[in-house]
Amino acid sequence: MGIRIPAGPALAVGISLVAFGYMYYQLKGSGGETANYAISYDEPKGWDPVPHGPQTLFLYKHPKTGLLLRGAQNQVVSDVNPTPELDSRGMAQYYIDRTKENLPDWKAELAGEVAADGVKFNLIRRSRNGKTVVTAFGVRGNTTLIVSLSGADDEQKSIDSGGMDFLRDYVGQVSFAKADPLKRSPTASIPAIMR
Repeated sequence: MGIRIPAGPALAVGISLVAFGYMYYQLKGSGGETANYAISYDEPKGWDPVPHGPQTLFLYKHPKTGLLLRGAQNQVVSDVNPTPELDSRGMAQYYIDRTKENLPDWKAELAGEVAADGVKFNLIRRSRNGKTVVTAFGVRGNTTLIVSLSGADDEQKSIDSGGMDFLRDYVGQVSFAKADPLKRSPTASIPAIMR
């Protein structure tokens, strides 16, 4: 004969398994990539390093133009991607929307894409009288790198006369390599020149 399980408990177990599978799919299966990446980049030639706070990955100043190059990194350590819609393009659009919504004296526009090693960057250009900021957003999995080039007053002219090309070239050399969460490299996110 075999073991007979009453229909009520068997049905409850079946529904529970289906519900668990659905929740797992919703959290993990459809939530986008969840890996973290080690970011490698080179120090820009001819730029001077500038002391910076803990929220900044790097900060450089060009000695002739006065332009600032700033990088910031964020990583979420989780089995889910809490914001899969905020990929590189989504982040760029989010900043454009918030700029238009909250900073009426600023103009914001998309400024193209750059393919790098393991990640695509979307650029935006934001400006107002006396200030210009161009920002590149690179997102892969749960790792985000934001690189901005900014200038005020006369420095703004340098952004339009070569600064945009410099930023595109600079983020084009960035590399995102999958990080082993149990073996974090001591050189992750350190400029290659400093290793």
